[in-house]
Amino acid sequence: MNKIMVICSFFMFCTSQIHAGVSIDPVQLYISGKDQKRTTTVTLESKDEAEKKVFEVNAVKWTQNDKGEDIYEVDSSLLINPKNFILQPNAKQVIRVGFNRPIDSVLSQGQEGTWRIVINEMHQATKGSVVNFLVSFNMPLFVGQQENIKLNFSTDSDRLIVKNDANSHIRISNLKVLDTNKKVIYKSEQMKYLLAKKSTSYALKDVQLKKSTNYIIQFNSDKNDDVVELKFSN
Repeated sequence: MNKIMVICSFFMFCTSQIHAGVSIDPVQLYISGKDQKRTTTVTLESKDEAEKKVFEVNAVKWTQNDKGEDIYEVDSSLLINPKNFILQPNAKQVIRVGFNRPIDSVLSQGQEGTWRIVINEMHQATKGSVVNFLVSFNMPLFVGQQENIKLNFSTDSDRLIVKNDANSHIRISNLKVLDTNKKVIYKSEQMKYLLAKKSTSYALKDVQLKKSTNYIIQFNSDKNDDVVELKFSN
C-alpha cells in the first residue's frame, strides 16, 4: 500500500473559501457581545465529493508580541460543538463556537479578544496507491466591539512602523507609500493582521523618506471595501 498525504492549510482572508471539494463560510468569525450574544457559527459544505471526510476542530488563543509576531496558546475557554464530525458527500455541517459566560468576562481591559479556529481533515485508511490531500482551515475569531481605524505611521531608519491604537484588530493588505505627486515609491503585497494596541513594521529597503509628512499611505483593510488613505504622524 503506497500512500502520500499532503496537508493544505489555508489562512482565511476572504468572505468564503472552497478547496478540495469543501467550502467554508464565513472565513472570519465575530462575536460582538451585543444583545448578550455569546456564540457564532461556521458552515462546512461538501461539494462534488464522492467520499466522506472526517474533521476535527480546535481553538487556540491568538496574541502578538511587541513586533506584531503571532503567538498561539492552548486555550480551553472557547466551546466548540461538534469538535469531531463526519462530512458526507454533498452535505453540510454547522459548527458553533462561543462561550458559556458573558463576553465582557473573557476580555481584558475592554480590548478585543482573538482566537484561531483550526479545522483539520483527519487521515482515513485507503486502499492501493492513493494521494490524499488533507485540508486544514485556519480562521480568525474576533470577540468584542469593533472600532474604527486608528493607525499611527512613522519611520525608524529603514523601516516603516505601523501602530494600531484601536482596541480591535485591523487587517492590512496592498500597502503603498505615495509621494505628493501620487507616485508609488514603495509597496508591499504582504497581508498582515495587527491586533489591538500592537505594532508591526515593513522593510523600506532602498526607499528613502526624507520628510515623512510629505507622503501618503494607502492600503486595503477588512473594515470596509474602500481603499484607506492616511498621512504619516507628525
